[in-house]
Amino acid sequence: MSSPMQKLNNSQLNSKFSTQVKTQNREYRFEVKIPIPLNRLQIVQAWLMNHPLLFNKHYQTRYVNSLYLDTPLLDRYEENLSGISIRKKVRIRWYGDLDIANKAKLEFKHRQGGKGYKITFDTSLNLTRTDFNWAKELSYAYKNLSLEAQLLWGNEYSPIIICRYNRQYYISHCNKIRATIDDNILAYDQRYRLANNTKRSVSLGDYVLLELKTDAAHEHTLSTLISTCPLRPSRHSKYVNSIRNLIWS
Repeated sequence: MSSPMQKLNNSQLNSKFSTQVKTQNREYRFEVKIPIPLNRLQIVQAWLMNHPLLFNKHYQTRYVNSLYLDTPLLDRYEENLSGISIRKKVRIRWYGDLDIANKAKLEFKHRQGGKGYKITFDTSLNLTRTDFNWAKELSYAYKNLSLEAQLLWGNEYSPIIICRYNRQYYISHCNKIRATIDDNILAYDQRYRLANNTKRSVSLGDYVLLELKTDAAHEHTLSTLISTCPLRPSRHSKYVNSIRNLIWS
């Protein structure tokens, strides 16, 4: 499959590139990740539920599925490993059944320092097509995107992994802090395949992942919350961990 960027002619690039990200506001947010060993889960859950911010259920628990896209040389993976402050992530996300991705979102996540923003577009994948082919399916999805989305896609056109997990949603009483807890995190290898793999998976380990998120305006509230947490935040990427587990499985 050729790069999506290569499919645009020069006149389109010259006339549209300068306005490619103006149609969506960049809402910066902070995101902190705290991996939790299973033997510490009850302690952390008790801390969250009994915190003065009064966290309550925000959405119903649901499965999250994310197809991570990268360059053929895994540039986005290498960026994350190196820990550079400015990096990008491209994925297609949908909810519920793993095989039903007709209502999905193409997401471009940009991170700069400790905060980042996300730009999303509606898209779809037909994973149950009898003659499914990743190159054809992604090409079809690309052609049905807006020009803005096509420009943003860049060279991340190789399907690498699908990460699937069960997510619980919470929000503080003041609505400033959102918390999610992910468990049963699985990786489905899509590398070097024409057809999709939704049957064989590798577990990312016996832990759950707590993520705490807030808009940039509420950084202090988030920092105060984290200072009381029984466990310390750490760098964590489901994408990076998925590749590591697939390599060593």
